Amino acid sequence: RFLPSFHPDTFFLYFVIFFLLYCVILNSPGIYDSNAVYLTNAVIIIYSLLNLFSHESHSYSARKIFYIFIFFFMGIAPLMQYKQGTQTVGGYDIHEETYVITNCLVLGAIVIFDLAYYWAYGRAVFRRFDVKYPVSTEIKKEPRSYAFSLIVISMLSLGYTLFKYHSTPLLLVFRGVGDLVLDTTEQESQIASALYHACLRPLAVVCCINYLCVGKKLWVKVLLVMFSLVSCFPTALARLRVAAYYLPMLIILFPAIRYHNRFVKLFIFGFLIVFPLLNNFRTWGESEFQWFDIDYTMFCNMNYDSYQSFAFVVQNDIIKYGRQLLVVLFFWVPRAIWPDKPFFSGLTVAQEHDLWFQQISMNYFAEGYINFGIIGVVLFTLFLGFISARFDKGYWHYNKGNPRTLYAPFFLLFVGMYFFFMRGDLMYGFEYTICLLMDNYLIYRLSYKLLKRYVG
Repeated sequence: RFLPSFHPDTFFLYFVIFFLLYCVILNSPGIYDSNAVYLTNAVIIIYSLLNLFSHESHSYSARKIFYIFIFFFMGIAPLMQYKQGTQTVGGYDIHEETYVITNCLVLGAIVIFDLAYYWAYGRAVFRRFDVKYPVSTEIKKEPRSYAFSLIVISMLSLGYTLFKYHSTPLLLVFRGVGDLVLDTTEQESQIASALYHACLRPLAVVCCINYLCVGKKLWVKVLLVMFSLVSCFPTALARLRVAAYYLPMLIILFPAIRYHNRFVKLFIFGFLIVFPLLNNFRTWGESEFQWFDIDYTMFCNMNYDSYQSFAFVVQNDIIKYGRQLLVVLFFWVPRAIWPDKPFFSGLTVAQEHDLWFQQISMNYFAEGYINFGIIGVVLFTLFLGFISARFDKGYWHYNKGNPRTLYAPFFLLFVGMYFFFMRGDLMYGFEYTICLLMDNYLIYRLSYKLLKRYVG
């Protein structure tokens, strides 16, 4: 019952637009040319488009985010990088045959994802879920204690953030000034820094999203949004965290984007316009700042190294037999207790192969390969399809796509973080996703306790 469906006229329009874009790229000046690369790449792009503009009734979902990632990072970016001979993994050449093999692996992965997704979606049953989480009901009345509790928690989160940056207030607004001011500050331990950035700082955002979903008082909503902006200002965060924190708010506050694939269009607009502008704040202070400098060669820079990191792992057949998975599952164990704890996969590969750029992104498929080879790609993709289907069905089937319930924040935060762990590295993506959902679970338990008498 949940097979791909789309409006033919809508798909044809966007297909024509992106086909013209594709032709422009192919006919632009470049270094390399390969029909095999172009053909396999075109299949990835067309398949992604087909899935992006299907299921208009499910405008925003984990599956839609998956295909947005595939479209940009596995489709458009590698096409431009191959054409221009771009090296995004520390000056290392990716061979033509590696591009073809990697494209075929991506194609196989997205087919496996769909098979796992539709199988899991059709069979996912939430017998206890609908009792534990009142997913199909709304809050009819709001006790004063609810708003008061969320305001207090948000103020604690914000207060610690203001205290932490009291000597470097510019870091609350501009991420790029870190190199200019951090030399005068004390360095935190890794575990303290992880707890703050992954758990404590986002609490203001989590409280805000929960109240926007079920709260009634406008002044409280405005106050919590302000707390969130001060604590986690967009230009002070990595761009993928901006998406994770603020996309849920956009979905709640602007109902129009929930329909007719407007969410997908907004995300594409964000990648083509907003993200390039936010990228300017990463280099604040290093050169003359340009407010409206949008350069689409961005697809050939280090921000889009995700595909080539996967191709690099494939080309060099780098397999760690599960060692890199350990650092993901046990991210919470400090190095003081585990001295030979592996580094995240991108850094590990860069160090072992003497790459000049070491902060490369190891995407989700590459994480599967680096752990168990092609079998790892299959297993990781099967798991991703399964967990994506569970979240999507919980929200769209049991929750009826209603953002005004206690379950909605779980789904919205998961969808927001989806891009983070897909792009990599998985260790950080998994860490931030788990911590954010745990934050939300604690707020949910508090909310349910305060509101269970008023759920009707």
